[in-house]
Amino acid sequence: MAGSIAVVLGAGGVVGAAWIAGSLAAISETTGFDARDADLLVGTSAGSSVSATLRQGFSPADHLAQMLGEPLSPEGQVLAGESHPRVVALPDPPSISLTGWRPQAPLMAVRTMGRLRDRRPGVALSGLAPVGSVPHRLVGDPIRARQNQPWPDRPTWLCAVRLDDGAFTVFGRDESPTPDLATAVEASVAIPGYFAPVSIDGRRYVDGGARSVTNADIVAGLGFDLVVVVAPMTAVPSAVRPPSRQVVRGFHARILGQEVRAVRRSGTPVLVLQPTANDLAAIGPSLAASAAAPAARQARLSALARLALPDAAEATEILGSARDQGPRP
Repeated sequence: MAGSIAVVLGAGGVVGAAWIAGSLAAISETTGFDARDADLLVGTSAGSSVSATLRQGFSPADHLAQMLGEPLSPEGQVLAGESHPRVVALPDPPSISLTGWRPQAPLMAVRTMGRLRDRRPGVALSGLAPVGSVPHRLVGDPIRARQNQPWPDRPTWLCAVRLDDGAFTVFGRDESPTPDLATAVEASVAIPGYFAPVSIDGRRYVDGGARSVTNADIVAGLGFDLVVVVAPMTAVPSAVRPPSRQVVRGFHARILGQEVRAVRRSGTPVLVLQPTANDLAAIGPSLAASAAAPAARQARLSALARLALPDAAEATEILGSARDQGPRP
């Protein structure tokens, strides 16, 4: 895959989608590279929603405009249409009710707990979560309404976990199952305990973030010139070191570090964008849609600063070269 770029977009809910939007807009501003032209898009949860809408033609600038409450470009307005005017659906996350709680996949959880050598307990925890009650179509229907073909022509991989046995599934890469794009997004964003699991060919699927909030390791060894990882649910080392209380983000950051090292060992440079302390302060504790604008605004500023650092020079040069080549067919 000479001269090619993979873009990996991680999980993070509504705020994560906003953070991704700000980061991609900064990349476009700095280098001219438009994530719509990525040779491969890998999405997990919120990253799947953004991957799908990028493949449907929405620019990074329009993603950012939506998050900031600003008008879309004329092109974006045409793509969005009147029935679903937003680029990415932004349902506020519900609260989990433990009334009458029963694990949604207890046998899978028990089996998976016995094989935690890779230290990814999220799969087991997804089986212990109650069955979610929020309809996943809130996220999928806007994509479905704009879907003029079952799957994008350009490589698009959306990550999920099969709830029945905990198997990691990558829609668009694996031969089966082969759902349409909107259904795959619904499966990838099906946060255990929040959204109802998504049934595809008689099997249930939940959020790919149960395995990893980025799943960046799946691009290792594929021969890309550059992998760009946008990881809203991790944080830079200085933001998670004690006395920081960002324990969960620190855990996800360690997993991401392992994944990035796997990609780099295969000979591919990796540019990682993840929240700084300033981002975490701007995001705050809220996961509601009202937090999207400050998250997107600060993400753009942080990404601009990150791209200006000397250790990002190789990546920005590659991204700029990809811009000069123009969109690939």
